[in-house]
Amino acid sequence: MRCIYSKCVSPVQFRVRSWLSRVIRQEDGGMIIFGLFIFILILAVCGIAVDVMRYEQARVRLQGSLDRAVLAAADLDQTQSPDAVVRDYLTMTGLLGTLDGAPTVQQGINFRSVNATAWAPVNTYFMRLLGVDELVAPASSTAEERISNVEISLVLDISSSMLSDRRFDNLKPAARTFVDTVLANNSTSSTAGLVSVSMIPYSAVVNPGPAITNQMNLSATHTYSACPLFPDSSFTTTGLDLSRLYARVGHFDYGASTNTNATPITRPWCYPGTLNQIVVHSTSNTALHNAINSLAPFGNTAIDLGAKWGVALLDTSTRTMVRNIVGNSSPVAGRPLNITTDDVLKVLVLMTDGENTTEYDLASRFKTDLSTVWVWKQSATQAWGSVPQNRISIRISDNNTPNNFTDDRFFWLGQSSNSVRNYPQGFPAYVNLTGEAYQPGRGIDHTNVVRHLSWQDVFATWVRTRIYSYLFAEPYQRGQISYATYIETYYALDSVVESDAADRRLDAICNAAKAAGVIVYTVSFEASFHGQETLASCASSPSHYFDVSGTAIATAFSAIATDIRQLKLIQ
Repeated sequence: MRCIYSKCVSPVQFRVRSWLSRVIRQEDGGMIIFGLFIFILILAVCGIAVDVMRYEQARVRLQGSLDRAVLAAADLDQTQSPDAVVRDYLTMTGLLGTLDGAPTVQQGINFRSVNATAWAPVNTYFMRLLGVDELVAPASSTAEERISNVEISLVLDISSSMLSDRRFDNLKPAARTFVDTVLANNSTSSTAGLVSVSMIPYSAVVNPGPAITNQMNLSATHTYSACPLFPDSSFTTTGLDLSRLYARVGHFDYGASTNTNATPITRPWCYPGTLNQIVVHSTSNTALHNAINSLAPFGNTAIDLGAKWGVALLDTSTRTMVRNIVGNSSPVAGRPLNITTDDVLKVLVLMTDGENTTEYDLASRFKTDLSTVWVWKQSATQAWGSVPQNRISIRISDNNTPNNFTDDRFFWLGQSSNSVRNYPQGFPAYVNLTGEAYQPGRGIDHTNVVRHLSWQDVFATWVRTRIYSYLFAEPYQRGQISYATYIETYYALDSVVESDAADRRLDAICNAAKAAGVIVYTVSFEASFHGQETLASCASSPSHYFDVSGTAIATAFSAIATDIRQLKLIQ
């Protein structure tokens, strides 16, 4: 036994303690031990990283597959059940076993929302050394297709060239299908997610229709039709100034492809009444189908006017006008909506088969002045156009004394003798007149059967290319009027907008619309090269421009309609 500091130990214990004391005091090999600890730690961290990387790879793969599955399931055009679609997608990627129960589906007449969750187990390689045998990768995805609050202006070319090569026959079913597609999921009980369509037919003019023009200030030169003319300044803004006075297009038949002998005229430059009128913010397939079916192509091409009206009906400046037309109880009474409102989409779809041509109107004096033509009706109810030629009188002279009616001379048409008199047929009291008060463009009834026609009355009654031969040929041939007087009505039209100016106006309104946030689609339907360039420039982007021919116009309209129905991943 050995005793150290009063403690006694055995010889073996003494030797062990002595050895440990020497080892503790010895410093050789200390870094090797520390390095071993660090190496083991690095191996553990790298192993954990590998397991985490495999976990993240599995999670990303599962999330991507689930996203695609719910997007397909939420598509309103999908005919299979959402559950079946999700399972099919996960089956194809070998992940069906990860699905956590059936997908959750919420849907209504104008939307569908699909949610699904999944869990993918990942076996660990290294973390199991720490007691973690498995990691679980989660995935959750929700997709929704909802028809936004969409306002669409469908602007259709109905110029006379649309009658060639069955263009108009191909347009009508394509337009009807477009309407059906965009309106298919509208709710009848709520304004949420509602799509409305305004249809704007155009040729050389646009006929707004009585409901619109009753709320506009149009010049009172006649009441036969109501097509407004827009100044160039109107095309730099999307709005429609309902407080200003707009000139009214004259009522006349251009004389091309028409019944020249028709009285009154049957193909006026501006469509009368409700013919080819604008349809305002409709949600009715039937109303829009009926309007499309009743379209009657005629006239030149003014794409700028069609675009102006289409854009105006997307602008809040026409909200009061729309409300007055559709009524306060209509689900579209508050339209056009503010474009800055959430979930509001405004779309202009502009189609043409040509390019801008000259826009005509009656020369100013033919729109406002009294004519030299008097008619003597056989009864108070007889139409002026059906008055026999031998009851029509042409004033051939007033001797430059407008307030002296006694020296005026009239040529009575269709008389066998004594054709020149000092009063019109049926009104010998003419010589006693001291003046004629009238409104610009309006004729005067002196008795219930005698009327002094305005020039506007004349052009509304006889086709322009026939007026000179029917009313003025006989007095000219008898030497009573000059050739200039005889032929002046044939050249009664003024060019109010040339084609190049119309191109500039179209470019301006397209730029204004796009700057305001309107999505502009354009469809060139067998148009000329210049027309193609014009529409391509107007579109929001190259992908918003379609160049088609024949029945392919249906494909273009279908693509646009599908694009409008936005499919979006919301989570």
